[in-house]
Amino acid sequence: MDKRRTVMHIDADAFFASVEQGFNPLLRGKPVVVGGSETQRGVVHTASYEARARGVRTGMPLFRAKAVCPEAVFLKGNYEHYKAVSLIFQEVYLRYTPEVEFTSLDDAYLDLSGALHLYPSARWVAKKIQQEVWSLTGVSVSIGIGGNKVIARIASGLKKPGGIVEVPAGEEQAFLADLPVDFLPGIGRMAKEKLFDLRILKIGQLAKLPKRVMEQLFGKNGVKIWRFARGEDVSPVRRKIFPKQISRETSFEEDTSDLKIVKGTLQYLCERIGKKLREERLICRTLGVKIKYSDFRFHATSARLPHAVNHSAELFGAAERLFDRLRLRRTRIRHVGVSVSDIESVNYQRFLFDEQTRRETLDSVIDEIRDRYGFMAILPADTLELKRKYRMEPNGYILHNPALTR
Repeated sequence: MDKRRTVMHIDADAFFASVEQGFNPLLRGKPVVVGGSETQRGVVHTASYEARARGVRTGMPLFRAKAVCPEAVFLKGNYEHYKAVSLIFQEVYLRYTPEVEFTSLDDAYLDLSGALHLYPSARWVAKKIQQEVWSLTGVSVSIGIGGNKVIARIASGLKKPGGIVEVPAGEEQAFLADLPVDFLPGIGRMAKEKLFDLRILKIGQLAKLPKRVMEQLFGKNGVKIWRFARGEDVSPVRRKIFPKQISRETSFEEDTSDLKIVKGTLQYLCERIGKKLREERLICRTLGVKIKYSDFRFHATSARLPHAVNHSAELFGAAERLFDRLRLRRTRIRHVGVSVSDIESVNYQRFLFDEQTRRETLDSVIDEIRDRYGFMAILPADTLELKRKYRMEPNGYILHNPALTR
């Protein structure tokens, strides 16, 4: 491991609830539940520490949270508030280093390696950041400091709320040894049960396993987990810059008036955009459709989506609605395009049985199949209309625009 690295992980404490308490000082010190009203079907997205002390947990049904903590204040939540506070976080972090990777609205890595000579110590920077964030937003943050991302991330979760945990260089394995195995990234419920069957309960025990055993148990991911258990992580802190727009478009080799071909192409473009968004862990809030005719006149329209998405079927549903509202001319179509904008990082809570998680699981399986066998291994049926016009290869239809193979 490169001992010259100094990586900080910053995680806001009970973020949604803390932001609500920051915007409304009357809520401070009170149990706050974000996710909806107590009479709604749904689950708790975030609970303040006052609510957690009374037994409310993330993922708990709202009616159950009401029974556990009758005095709690239930709020639907306001995304714009959370995004505004996140932008303040970013401004504060970037004052100390340009090497900042924002992984969600409330979660970021900072690489201080090249800037540490400007400050008394990494812990001094952590304290200053805590003070500035609290002063500007009323939100507390917990901070972990270590020689790499995985050590910093684990450290940031150990003394919540408002803690600072620093792991000195060379002490990574000692720091990890007595922690439960599920503190490691990549250890979910099933992996934890498999390790428990082998009497592997602590990270230190896992680190002593031969690398080959972890590879046999969990494949390539097992080797990654094994390295994490030994305190090793070479992944860099990359400054995360969200694109303003992602688009996919193509011109037909022959102008067409066949609406099945046009819609099939729109769906194919949405499949491509959805995969790109998911690869980058992004979601979008606006979608646009462009149609160009044989005489080069065109229609372009866009709409705000009901909620932020990266699910290909939802993208195509919005694109199809926009297309159907167009008053098409009696002229052949030569070019179509789809674009998405208002792009941001994925930042929703995952719940075991909610619709978002089901869609995410389906998308994950589809993306894995495509990564292994090629993009064309699995496609919506309507896009097969394109087979009448275009040649297929494993990575996509051979269309006029090479963007469609991305």
